[in-house]
Amino acid sequence: METTIILKKEELTLDFIESIKNIFKRSRLLQISISESEDFDLYKKETQTEYFVRLEKAAIEIDNNKKITFTEKEFEAIINENIQ
Repeated sequence: METTIILKKEELTLDFIESIKNIFKRSRLLQISISESEDFDLYKKETQTEYFVRLEKAAIEIDNNKKITFTEKEFEAIINENIQ
């Protein structure tokens, strides 16, 4: 399994690392590559209206099946299938 996660430096916490360890609990080795990333507007200030418009757009995309969603158990099943 391979994933890309873009986050703010301050979001890299022990809790985040523990969640990665939990997701990959059956893996003996992990490869982690860290690089500086583009901003992706993570620090862009937005008004409350802009925030709700963005959330509504995301909800519409989910309703139109433009996003893939799954539960934590489904995610673990996908990981297990791909690791074996």
